[in-house]
Amino acid sequence: MAEREQLTPRVSSSNDVSAHNRVRVLEKIMRSGPASRVALARDLGMSPPTVNRLTSALMRIGLLEHAGSDVATGGRPSMLVSFQPRSKVILALDIWESAIEIAVLDLAGRVLERASIPIEGTSPEKKLELLVQAIAEWDRRLNGSLATIGVSVPGPVSGAGHVLLAPALDWYNLDVLGPIRKVTDVPAVIENDVNLIALAEYRHLHSPDHKTLVAIAVFQGVGAGIVEEGTLWRGNHGAAGQFGRMLRDVSGLRHHTRGFGHLETELGEGGILQRAIEARVVSPEVGSADAVFAAAEEGDPEALGMVETVADEYAFHLVNVCAMVAPDIVVFGGLFERWSELLLPMIAARLEGNVIHLPELRTAELGDEGKLIGAGLNALDAAGGLAALVVD
Repeated sequence: MAEREQLTPRVSSSNDVSAHNRVRVLEKIMRSGPASRVALARDLGMSPPTVNRLTSALMRIGLLEHAGSDVATGGRPSMLVSFQPRSKVILALDIWESAIEIAVLDLAGRVLERASIPIEGTSPEKKLELLVQAIAEWDRRLNGSLATIGVSVPGPVSGAGHVLLAPALDWYNLDVLGPIRKVTDVPAVIENDVNLIALAEYRHLHSPDHKTLVAIAVFQGVGAGIVEEGTLWRGNHGAAGQFGRMLRDVSGLRHHTRGFGHLETELGEGGILQRAIEARVVSPEVGSADAVFAAAEEGDPEALGMVETVADEYAFHLVNVCAMVAPDIVVFGGLFERWSELLLPMIAARLEGNVIHLPELRTAELGDEGKLIGAGLNALDAAGGLAALVVD
């Protein structure tokens, strides 16, 4: 038998080590605020000369700046260094049926600036045109500080940046990344909106106790995102997490449509409202499903019965999700985020005894900015993370 080849341990180059240490310094200051070089050396376990060299390099790049002196406690005061949030920024955009939401984020995913472009009533082609125009305009406005671009869309996305289907926008197998690349050289990433909610919420929790997170968001469509130990689970062609395309029953086998899926047709915001109108729980003049939940919260027995039915159906499907994925936390966004105090106890009670391990159910904490923050963080990851930005 031939002798097994000896595996050689991977040894990082000095450049790799330097980049890694620059990231450690930058992350520490981004997380904790301005610090002296003495404090950084102590907290990071580095020598003062090493910290001096690293902070000087980060200042040359523009990621750090001087921020005055700390309060003297006897002896010579120490100069503080702080993060310069606008030195390099991320552009995040979330397109849905009514608007394009825009945010400029710093490298920690904090929102620096917001804007919105109304698109309701425009054609599918016009929606894409307005999205591309917005990216080109903000690229010019940010004047060289733009590090990467993340775009959130309401549907699955292939690795090539094609939106496979987004019924809310009437987009089907549409190349979104190609037109963006024609107006900017900045790296851009397109991703499903609920995947991005899941990623943002997982990073926001920042807890080693949570290994697997599932986010479920109820809008006109219904989607899910799955994060396993910090990594987004996209599935084949990026189509994992299509909760709204699950079948409610065997009749769904005949629900052949390229539009909304079988479940979300009945259990998305529009579907819930339509069912409530047909059951005369609310009047046809009511504009949203929120009215059903508001009436239930006020004690209307018919509205409460409708909400109980919605909880039954979501719990039924969530039991199946738990059987396959076994999440330790499930985060709810969209309509369910707004009515979590009413709905989550109902769903939790129905899961009890029907799943091996009962996940923690909670509301999405980042609200309507979750998709934007997730888009930014995902784009930064795809561009190589902070390590790609700390090299001069």
